[in-house]
Amino acid sequence: MSRQEPTSLGRYLLLIDILGFSRLVRTKGSDEILNVINKALDAFNRWEKLNGAFKTIYFSDTFLFYQEPQGYGDWAFLDSYAIGSFILTTLLAEGIPARGAISFGSFEVHNDKSDKHQVYFGTALVEAHEAEQAENWIGITILPSAWQPFEEQNPGAISAFQSEKAWLMREADQVLLLNPFIKIRGWHMYDLMGEIDAPYLEWDQPDFPNEIKAFRFLKNATEKYLTEPEPKGRIAQKYLATDSFIKTIFGPELYDWACKISS
Repeated sequence: MSRQEPTSLGRYLLLIDILGFSRLVRTKGSDEILNVINKALDAFNRWEKLNGAFKTIYFSDTFLFYQEPQGYGDWAFLDSYAIGSFILTTLLAEGIPARGAISFGSFEVHNDKSDKHQVYFGTALVEAHEAEQAENWIGITILPSAWQPFEEQNPGAISAFQSEKAWLMREADQVLLLNPFIKIRGWHMYDLMGEIDAPYLEWDQPDFPNEIKAFRFLKNATEKYLTEPEPKGRIAQKYLATDSFIKTIFGPELYDWACKISS
């Protein structure tokens, strides 16, 4: 967010693009595409019912989730990255790769004079769009405009969350790389204690099956590209970069466990 823009007028914005959408349209029927989109939106709807403070805009291959009331709040930062994790893993579980960015700044939503169409614009949208387009991976970035106000209100919180594997900071540009599989760490501990007494995909724990399926989709796609003589294409590099990030943030033991439960 520009320092000239008061935080009292800002909004959190999560932008997510479905990757390879044109290929999806060519290979799947409209009903199937709509079903996938609705499943992705289900995760957001859970949060909307809880606080009613985030709204959705969807067009073509892009989701916009924005904070409706203006003004910074810790809750809005926490909700924005939680929503991002849920949406991303829901899409990945359906075999739909996506990439996104979270920003904070001005974002205006108005009806036009006819009151039939919405008009939306603002620095938060421009920043999130440019940041998302600049990445070559499958995941969500949290931009400095989004996390710095939270850190100012909660000194040391960003590094504390990083120690809990919520994200990794890319030092070159101070961007946070979001870990959408944050719950897997806790579930690993449950498994070590013998508390998971059902097949993993049948364990009665919210979002657990989705995260397994999402991880499996990424793992299988990465393995497919690794079998190629020279996996240098842009699509291959997206998956390889994502797999490298997951290995780094998980560590060897957790990564191996995730591979085991998703096999």
